[in-house]
Amino acid sequence: MGGVSDMLSSKAPFLRYGILIIVIILWYSFIYDPLSRKLDSKMLQMESQAARIRLINKEFKKLRGINNRLKKAKSELARLEQQLVPGDTPQVVASNLQDLLLKKASEAGLEVVTYKTSRSRRWRNYQLAVSTFTAKANTAKLVGFLNLLEKAGKAYRIYSINIIKIRGRNPYLRVNLEVEALVLQEKQTK
Repeated sequence: MGGVSDMLSSKAPFLRYGILIIVIILWYSFIYDPLSRKLDSKMLQMESQAARIRLINKEFKKLRGINNRLKKAKSELARLEQQLVPGDTPQVVASNLQDLLLKKASEAGLEVVTYKTSRSRRWRNYQLAVSTFTAKANTAKLVGFLNLLEKAGKAYRIYSINIIKIRGRNPYLRVNLEVEALVLQEKQTK
């Protein structure tokens, strides 16, 4: 018995170290390595998700900028639509334009001789309503009338203006205006 016990006691440190090495190998193989792989996999997934989040944030900022520009464009379009002479057909727009001209002529003190609507014209792919207007005035009243037209806040243009000075006992200016306004017809979206 002494021999076996001596033999075990001399090999005991090797046996302990062997068991320790086997326990370390088993721990590494069954616990540490699988957890380490899962951890690495999760880290890669997190990095991938972080990259996607950065990309989505960048796209969100871009879309928010587009949305802001779209809101500004819609606001500008609404403002410009308010400046149009109202009406869906050239005849209605010309009639409303004629009413505007008569109102401003009255405010400026012009004596209206004739007024009428004319045939519509084309400008690019749009129709233009046309109104002609003849009035008697002096220079100050004509300038006042043109200032009132400029400040009216509506989108139209004076296509032609013809001024004739009539001499005599009561000299005056005979003013012939031809005014155009853009006609935007409502598009049916049904």
